[in-house]
Order: sequence, then C-alpha cells, then structure tokens
Amino acid sequence: MNGLARLAGRALPEGALKLVLGSALHGLGVSLCLHRISARPRPSDWQEGLSMPAPELDTLIELLLSSRPGPSRDWLRVSFDDGYCDAGDYLRTRAPRFPQVQFDFFICPEKSEGRAGFRWDLVEQRNRDTALLATPADLEGENRRPELRALAEHPDFALCTLEELRELASMPNVTLGNHSNLHLSSAKFPDEVVKADFERSTAAFTRLFGAPQHFAFPYGTPRFHFERRHVDWLRALGPFPIWSTEPRPYRLDELRPGGVLPRFPVNGEKDAASLAGWIAARSLSFRARGTHHRYD
Repeated sequence: MNGLARLAGRALPEGALKLVLGSALHGLGVSLCLHRISARPRPSDWQEGLSMPAPELDTLIELLLSSRPGPSRDWLRVSFDDGYCDAGDYLRTRAPRFPQVQFDFFICPEKSEGRAGFRWDLVEQRNRDTALLATPADLEGENRRPELRALAEHPDFALCTLEELRELASMPNVTLGNHSNLHLSSAKFPDEVVKADFERSTAAFTRLFGAPQHFAFPYGTPRFHFERRHVDWLRALGPFPIWSTEPRPYRLDELRPGGVLPRFPVNGEKDAASLAGWIAARSLSFRARGTHHRYD
C-alpha cells in the first residue's frame, strides 16, 4: 500500500495530486516529523532517512499548502526533533516564508543547556561502536559525560544554543517543545527512570523557556515505544498536547491539552511527490476505518 501510494504520487500530474491531497486532507490536520536538514542521506548514513534536503522539504510543504489554499495555519505543522543547528537554520529562514505553517522544535532541555550531544552521533564518530548504546542511562550523569558534551559544538552534530532557541521561539509561528532529557524509548526502560525523566525535563524546560506547550515522545510508535501509563504520567505534568510518530492525520479536535497526536515521519530518501502520495493514502485509510483514536 505505501509503495503503491508513493508510486502514484510520482505518476500523477501535479494538478491531479493536489486534488487527491485536498480531498484526502479536507477537515484534517497534518504534522510532519523530521530530525535534520542535510543533503539526501546515503545508505551508509547512521540516521538513514531522518534528514531531508531543504529544497525537497520546501517542495513538500508547498505541495501540501496548495492542496488546501487559505490563511489558516491550524492544519499543517512541521516539526523537528532534537534541536540540531541545521534544523534551527531552516526554521529561521522558512518560518517567515511559510507563515501559514506552524513549526514545532522539540528539544532536550538539559542537552541544550549543558551542550551534550546524542549517543548515536558519538557512535557515528566512533565508527558505529554500538556497545555505547547499551550503556545504562543515568538520569544525573548522562548529559555531563565529556564525550557527549564534546559533540554539541562539532560541526556535523551541532545543537542550537539557548540563545538561538529563544530567538526561534520569539517567531510567531515557531514553538519550542519538550523532548525529554535522556531521549529514551519509554516502553524499553524502567518505569522509575522514564517517569523521573519526564518530571525532570519538564522542570528544566520550564526553568529555561517557560511551561512547555507541547511534548513529543523521543521514540513515538504507540504500544511499541510508549503505552497508556506513559501518557498518563505526562498528562499529570501539564496541559500540553503529546505527539507520537503514528503515521496518520489528526482530527482538529485532537489538538487539545492532553491529546495524543500523530506525526508523519518524513523519510528524506523519498521525493516530495512520493511523500505526498503516501500522506494522501494514509489519510484516506484513516477516513475509511474511522477516526476514533485509542487515547481519546
């Protein structure tokens, strides 16, 4: 189904693709989920498929916007996870260019403040020494590790500074959100560690930027990466929407405090037309099977 949808997206004339998108997305919301802006990923890249070239993302946004012309920015969101500088640079230039789009930037507050990078970037730097990823997470010490703190300024893995993040947050259609401190898969770590990470990151985010308006699970597949108890813990911490990576559109009334919302993970190895065809197919499937969601 997904492969056929992408093929159809590439095969359809642009006008026909816009009509299909407009019909599929009418009355629904869409959020795109990316990590980085970079040249098209190669098969050898550590984060294969998690980045996208800026011109290709521009084309996808323009294609989606043209399928539902109008001034509203209630229905189309573009989110970046983790707080990388290349994503921040994209937001700085594209938020004014696309005022109809809401841009969400999910950051790990202690990593941004302490200038501590991510484990997978260290693995890439060390030729994929995957044993590092098996090291137990330490709530107190993870973001103080010198090898991680050396990454935040590395040109290949640089993270936005607090000043840069506050500058982005001042833009009218850019919102910062909490992405936890440890960046764990909630269902795969002890409950006490995950719950404490939610609480600690919420407190750190509030201290640095004000109360969080959004939260995004670091690994966001429902039932595989998180379960209802994790949602309940987050709902107890504040009245913010909670974002997953379930690949579907959302009903506009789902965008509310405590709502668990989906995001389409953008595979940057695909072109804009292919991705648009996939989004249209997933949206039509969502309509066909009913729009009730398990966390309503």
